[in-house]
Amino acid sequence: MGSTPRKAVRIAVLADSTLGNDSRAQRVARAAAEAGYDVTLIGRADGRPAPVLPGVAVITVDVPQTLFRHRTHRPRPGLRWPLAYRCAEAHRYRTAQLAVREQLLRTRAAELDVVYRPLARQAAARAAYTLARARYAVRRTWTRARAAQYQAAVRRRGVPDGFLDNLATALSRLLPVRRAWRRLDPLLLDLEAAYGPVLDERRPQLIHARGRRVLGVALRAAVRAEAAGRTVKVLWDADECAVLAPASSRRAAVARDADERAHAAEADAVITVCEAYAEQLRTRHKLPAPPAVVLNAPKYQDRSAPRDGGGVRAACRLAPEVPLLVHSGAVAPERGLLTVVEALPKLYDLHAAFVVPEPGAPYVRTLIERAAELGVAPRLHILPFVPPEEIAGFLASADIGVVPVHHLPHHEVALAARYLEYAHARLPVVVSDVRVMAAATLSLGNGEVFRAADTADFVRAVGAVLTNRPRYRRAYERSPMLGQWSWQRQSAPLLEVYARLVGAPTIAGPALLART
Repeated sequence: MGSTPRKAVRIAVLADSTLGNDSRAQRVARAAAEAGYDVTLIGRADGRPAPVLPGVAVITVDVPQTLFRHRTHRPRPGLRWPLAYRCAEAHRYRTAQLAVREQLLRTRAAELDVVYRPLARQAAARAAYTLARARYAVRRTWTRARAAQYQAAVRRRGVPDGFLDNLATALSRLLPVRRAWRRLDPLLLDLEAAYGPVLDERRPQLIHARGRRVLGVALRAAVRAEAAGRTVKVLWDADECAVLAPASSRRAAVARDADERAHAAEADAVITVCEAYAEQLRTRHKLPAPPAVVLNAPKYQDRSAPRDGGGVRAACRLAPEVPLLVHSGAVAPERGLLTVVEALPKLYDLHAAFVVPEPGAPYVRTLIERAAELGVAPRLHILPFVPPEEIAGFLASADIGVVPVHHLPHHEVALAARYLEYAHARLPVVVSDVRVMAAATLSLGNGEVFRAADTADFVRAVGAVLTNRPRYRRAYERSPMLGQWSWQRQSAPLLEVYARLVGAPTIAGPALLART
């Protein structure tokens, strides 16, 4: 069967993310379009142009997070902060009013020496000014006290881990599961308000929910479609980070669990990124079979095809003989990038490039400041993301790819997307001793493993790779793993799930290379 009948099948790929930084959402949408589906990719607007994907309609939606931010914009002061302002607008108004009053008093002080020359008039004016200054001092003390209490209340509401917060969270468990998540995580309702009308307008026959937070949005769109006489299937693309990663507070953990329990079992199909998490999902939600595993892997490409416009080495303006390690992906303390920065003084002329989604993010600035303290700032390069289809070619000019993550549950169970990108760039890797990636590295022989968060051991591992880079690169030539870790291979079970859900014949995805 050709692709023409498949064009009638409309798929919406729904992501709770900014699309320029979501490589998996882009790969999924392109694979579906290449297989003949009518694909719409929907994600968050972030002020940047939406990615252009062949055959895919891309829609970015503004998510103002009104309900989510209400908690911090209008904190409940209670007995602990009785003087706190009751809302963000009142806080801004009073602090701005205080700043203007101070400026006017400074101007008035200058006028006393310029305008009121006669002694009698100047004495009266100075008396009035002294009184106004005293009133201002009282108002300033009062306003600053209320502002300090307001800011303390906002901080507490932003990280709800106090006794009363935990008590309210515990009591919420007594609510029906469909009400608990609404009370604990209003952001889910913000997503409903933003994405729901878009899904209703696009009228998809299959919704690919990319992540837990949009699963409920997809399921409710399917219910509305059924009431209108249409059938919509929902596929949940479960991210292991969404459940296994540590939550910011007990409230966030309970909200996450309640949301998943309310919606996971209603999905028509589930896929995920690793075998261990697939088995957990099957057990937790009593699924009839483990979810299909689809790695977020790049396409297999001939290494002789470099990225147009140069790679990471050219972006850093480094000569070919200068050693360069690279990290591609989001930054956070648990990603272990501080270990890399603190190792640079002991690695002499080695440079490090961090390819990040937001070069101006607060933690990126923290890393830059630390590099400056150590005297290695010129050897640290911060670069923006490149499109997913170009990432392997962009990284290929580096010498080492690093994954220095700490020991956390979601780091232990899966091959990170950047690990697969390094492999397709044929880069030797240096990874921390998290279970799955360390085992893959030792088995394939494409790099070295070090103890997580151990700077000295990281230096040892990097030195070992730099002294014999060709040996680690040859590991990719000896093994068929690149074919197995390719999007051509990984997209096949995804397309099979699509075909089963919409009742269409399976059409093979892009042809695999002989080596796969």
